[in-house]
Amino acid sequence: MIPSKAYILYIESPISIEYAKTCVESCDRVGLPYELVKGIHDKNPRESWDLTGIRYRGDLSKYDHVIDKPTCCSAGHAMIWKMIADRNECAIVLEHDAIMLHPVNVDIPENRITNLGYKLRNIEKYDYVTAGPPTHVIDVEGHEGCHAYALTPNTARALVEEIEEKGVLGCVDNAYFIHSQRRTKVPLAMVTPTAAIAWLRKSTLWSESAEVNFRPIDSFTKHFK
Repeated sequence: MIPSKAYILYIESPISIEYAKTCVESCDRVGLPYELVKGIHDKNPRESWDLTGIRYRGDLSKYDHVIDKPTCCSAGHAMIWKMIADRNECAIVLEHDAIMLHPVNVDIPENRITNLGYKLRNIEKYDYVTAGPPTHVIDVEGHEGCHAYALTPNTARALVEEIEEKGVLGCVDNAYFIHSQRRTKVPLAMVTPTAAIAWLRKSTLWSESAEVNFRPIDSFTKHFK
């Protein structure tokens, strides 16, 4: 399925709102319809997951006193998964700092979390014009971060059902993307060439943004200055 739109996840903070505006502009440039989704902010884990609409397993009440930003972020992603599943659409999930470089006009495979690109402080170091838009999808073993990826509705349903059956698997980066820590049953894929970049600036989660990327694909390395 070809993605029909993007969901842009942001939170109620000046930095996030500023980043989301840039993300919106990039969607407009590539002709990608989008919907802004206000994420979950300054909640404890149980409150965060209660807001997703997912019948998650497990008792998170022991964390009622903890304000957990990574958990809020993870619940925000899961909330979008449920929206994609309920609306029966193939869609792109973008965190506020993502920049769309090209439209995604390739079929997104079933049973894959399909990543769209990497993260950079200097986004001009990737020559996306010469590289061109995505032409196909390849399987990958891991990815550093959940800033830009696509899901079919069936894949979104599988992710939601996994939470309902197994409980909250952990923070979204770790449980779903980072190679050595993944806990989900759903494998990873990547469009090639790259369709999006996360523009690393001041983080809304951490004191400093992590710049590591997992084993970049050949088409990215070839066009990285």
